[in-house]
Amino acid sequence: QWCSGKKPQAEKHKKKSGSDSSETQEAKVPQLGYITVRPQEIFLCGDHTLELQSTVLSSGHEAGWWLCQHATAQMSILEKQVKAEVSAIRALHLRRVHAPNKDVDNAAGSEEDASQEGQDSEAGVEEADLTKAMQVVHRRILEGFAAWCLYVSGTMFGAPRGCRLDFEALREMARQIEENQERPSDRLFVEALLLRVMESLGEQMLQCPERLSYLLFQIFQEAGGLLDLGPANFTIDMDKLHDGLVQMNIHTNPYTRQK
Repeated sequence: QWCSGKKPQAEKHKKKSGSDSSETQEAKVPQLGYITVRPQEIFLCGDHTLELQSTVLSSGHEAGWWLCQHATAQMSILEKQVKAEVSAIRALHLRRVHAPNKDVDNAAGSEEDASQEGQDSEAGVEEADLTKAMQVVHRRILEGFAAWCLYVSGTMFGAPRGCRLDFEALREMARQIEENQERPSDRLFVEALLLRVMESLGEQMLQCPERLSYLLFQIFQEAGGLLDLGPANFTIDMDKLHDGLVQMNIHTNPYTRQK
């Protein structure tokens, strides 16, 4: 279920346009829609929200509908990937149990362990396996973003023109992605989902991962960074997301410097 007209942020946008005419003010007010991220696996729920704002969409209801359709589809895919990783982890457990170098005296115990593993698998996903699986999937999905953070923070030519980025914040975000063992699984899930939803909404922006990484960094910064472990609200600006398509249309050759 999606909602519209959420929050204080909407009021802020309205107040900023106070000096414009009423018609211009209405045209520039972004429409807001949001969803609360609630995957089927309860262990991955954390009362996090995704918000979509756009000056192109006609209403907050429409913005919420667009966000809900994309987020629901990506959430389902992401959960399947996490469960597949859990199955891989369990397979590794079973392979260790049945390793050929086991002593004969331990054969009976190995069979009991294997039986217990099967019972655990039938009963549901164990918290330890799910935690490890979520860490692996999170690093895999955001490894490109982490690489971008390290590249930009290590060179003066990596940042977009006219943009001043906090290099320390970039390096810290890369570390939080690569060393995510101490971070809650629900937070890792929503961070991975955020990038997937941006890719889904961004259409051909998938062809420019640097642009997506730059926008993702801004979203993380506005949400307080990756150190805050409480419920998070991530806001996707559809105008900024699609502006990259306009820029690519104007500047079609990435190997020449734009004047």
